[in-house]
Amino acid sequence: MKKPENEMKVLESSIVPVYEGKSIDEACQTEQLVNARELWEFLKIETRFDTWINRRIEEYNFKAGEDFCTFLSKSTGGRPATEYIFKLDVAKELAMVENNDNGRMVRRYFIEAEKRFREEKLIRARNKAERRVFTDVIKELVPDSPHKMWAYKNLTDIIYKVVTGKNAVQLRVQYGLAKKESVVPYLSLQEQKEVATYERIVESLLELGKDYSDVKTIITNPNLLSPGKAV
Repeated sequence: MKKPENEMKVLESSIVPVYEGKSIDEACQTEQLVNARELWEFLKIETRFDTWINRRIEEYNFKAGEDFCTFLSKSTGGRPATEYIFKLDVAKELAMVENNDNGRMVRRYFIEAEKRFREEKLIRARNKAERRVFTDVIKELVPDSPHKMWAYKNLTDIIYKVVTGKNAVQLRVQYGLAKKESVVPYLSLQEQKEVATYERIVESLLELGKDYSDVKTIITNPNLLSPGKAV
């Protein structure tokens, strides 16, 4: 099973990178992953990487397609190296069995990274649910007109512009996304929180009978409104 590097997003990048990528066993959409070679380098293991990783796989009965997957690295002229991508739980075990200071340090680091990942997933799920409410409010409260079909796009662009300085099209270009792909998962956690806050504010303004012009004036004027203030 191959795992192209461009399918993985860096979540943590301090002592050993922790990535978010497609689930190895396909039991869930995404999970935290660790490149075994990067872990090996941090652990300062004297044994050759290929010998070390194959020995650990055999000793602890790690299963391809369940605990890890592999892919060939880009060739720099010689034979491409085989890279091993492990689930975070397995990477914690690999660190622990080395029984040295670096192993214990990186295991604690992985535990904290996992905790943050779980918290972020809860926030993302909540923001996704709130976004559905946002679209429902627009459908219900924006008056019917030839321009209603653009209401969601225009209001969303106002919010993105206030939070990031760019509209949806510009953000898709920045992140290399397809034309209709959502940019929200690519925003920082803080930006996602601010987007959700502004969506709730827009909902309140629409419920008060404000039109697009009023919403734009209020949302884009920091003297009239800022995240966290009640409408």
